[in-house]
Amino acid sequence: MTKDIFSVSEFAQYTGLSIRTLHYYEEKGILHPLRDKDTGHRRYVKEDLLQLHQIVTLKFLGFTLEEIKDITMSTSVDLSFIETLRLQEAKLVEDKEKIEVSLEMIKRTVKLIEDEKQIDKDMLVSLLASMQTEKQQKEISKGILSDQAIDQLFRATDSEKLLWEKEILRFYKETKRLVGRSSDDPEVMKLFQRFFTYVLDIFKMEGFHELENILKSKKAEDISDEELDRFILEMEKLVPNPLTKEEVQWLDGIMTTYMTENSDFWKGVVRNGKRST
Repeated sequence: MTKDIFSVSEFAQYTGLSIRTLHYYEEKGILHPLRDKDTGHRRYVKEDLLQLHQIVTLKFLGFTLEEIKDITMSTSVDLSFIETLRLQEAKLVEDKEKIEVSLEMIKRTVKLIEDEKQIDKDMLVSLLASMQTEKQQKEISKGILSDQAIDQLFRATDSEKLLWEKEILRFYKETKRLVGRSSDDPEVMKLFQRFFTYVLDIFKMEGFHELENILKSKKAEDISDEELDRFILEMEKLVPNPLTKEEVQWLDGIMTTYMTENSDFWKGVVRNGKRST
C-alpha cells in the first residue's frame, strides 16, 4: 500500500470491490471512511483496508453483516469468540450438506430426463421429494426396518439410487397404463414380478421368505397397526404419491393379492389392504 489516502474509486480499484459495495458497507455501519471537510468526498486510509479485510474474511466464513458489525466493534478477540465460531461451523456444515444434496439431485434428475426424454411432472416431483428427504426417511425407518435393511437402502451408491429411481418411474408409468385390469392379467403379473424381483435384489435376498429380515423385530405380528400406519403416513408426508386416488386403490388391491399369494409372511404385514407405495 504505497498511498496513504484513497478516493472511493481508487480504493475500489485497489481492493477489487465495487463502489456500490463500499457504499453499502458504510450504510450498514461496518466501514467508516473519512470525509473531506471541504468537498465531503470519502477518503479511505490504511485502517479502512484492515477493516475491509476483517469484513471480507468474516463474510467468507458465512457471517451476516449484522454479525460482522458486532464482531468488528470489539477491539480484541477472547475465548468467547470460540463459541461464535462453533455455531458458524455448525451452520456451514448444514449448508454444505444441503448444497451436496442439491447438486446430487440435479445430477440424477438431469440423467433421468436425458434417459427418459419426458417425465410426468407429478412423478418427477415425487422423485425429487424422495431425493431431498432421504435423511428424514432414514430416521423414521429406524422404528420399522432393521439396521441392515436401512444400510442397504440409504447407503446405496448414487448410480444404484439412479437405477432404483428409474425402476420406480417405470412402475408408476405401468401402473397408470394397467390400472383397472385384474390381478391375473399377464401384464399386471409381469409388472409385479419385475418390481418385487428388483426389491429382492436391492436387499440381496433370494425369495419372499427372506424379506422377513427387513423388519426391525423380524416378526410381522410384532409391528402394531398404529406403528405401520404412522410409518406410512410419515412417508407420505415426505414423498407425495404421483398416482390418483383410483390408481392407488387399484394398486393397493392388486398388491395385497400379489403379496399374500406369494408369501404367508406378508399376510401379517399387509393389513386392511394398506401398503406403502
